Amino acid sequence: MSEALFKSFAIVDAGPHIGIPIVKAFLAIGVPILVIVRPTSTNASALPADDPNLKVVHAPYTSAPEISAILRENKIEVLISTVIFPFEGLAVQTVFADAAKEAGVKLFVPSEFSTAPPAIGLAHEKHDFAIYAKSIGLPTLRVYNGVLDEFVPWLTALTETGKFHIVNKGEMPGSFTAVPDVAGYVAHILTTQPPSRLLDVEVRIEGQRTTLSEISALYKGSVPVVHCDTLPTEGVDDAEVRTLFQRQIEVGEASCGWDPETGLDDAGLAGKDNSLWEGHRWLTVGEALGL
Repeated sequence: MSEALFKSFAIVDAGPHIGIPIVKAFLAIGVPILVIVRPTSTNASALPADDPNLKVVHAPYTSAPEISAILRENKIEVLISTVIFPFEGLAVQTVFADAAKEAGVKLFVPSEFSTAPPAIGLAHEKHDFAIYAKSIGLPTLRVYNGVLDEFVPWLTALTETGKFHIVNKGEMPGSFTAVPDVAGYVAHILTTQPPSRLLDVEVRIEGQRTTLSEISALYKGSVPVVHCDTLPTEGVDDAEVRTLFQRQIEVGEASCGWDPETGLDDAGLAGKDNSLWEGHRWLTVGEALGL
């Protein structure tokens, strides 16, 4: 006898970068989704108000009981979080987890959407959250997709300076995946894969394996390429964070095959779960950036 698939889905903190695209991916395949946003949030204005499969509710992110009541009332089986790390962090997502556990949610999809997080460093809070979810008995599905293609102009300070900045050589291969592919993948596997394939699982996907140097060549000389030790700070917010991120890429940590415990990369592991979206054609970085 086959397993029953998950039928009811909700997302919290659906922002413009990955949350809203995930919501739209569910709506594109005709699957109802509940969106929980802060009382002051305007993010839901980017969603189609007349879609019968969309329901938006407001709740303070500090109140696990209030969020739990919403989840229980709507009989939610899967809760997706797209909280921004490290800017909001562990505390907010812990509230979501507590609410999900109390409401009987069967699967929690935490905000990963990058590479496997280390126990220390820039994304350590994601690692800490995984430990917390396990401690309260909340099953998780962690999605690793490497660097989001659309993130590259920000990462290289191209957006602010008009120049493509590469820290050091930029010749280390990494996993790059377009936002529409990540969003579509999440909606697809949650609605087509049996729970046994998703509970307490890490999935690794890769749209294209490439380097920052190779991506810079896609601009075909239309923007200057600057190799540097650190990103410029004038007019560039969070320059230190971007520099650190690029340094992590330079040692191989942008690959979805990277193991933070051993410090080794397995290129064959990087896109091992692409196959769960059978027949899908993954966007290249050039296509995602319109180059």
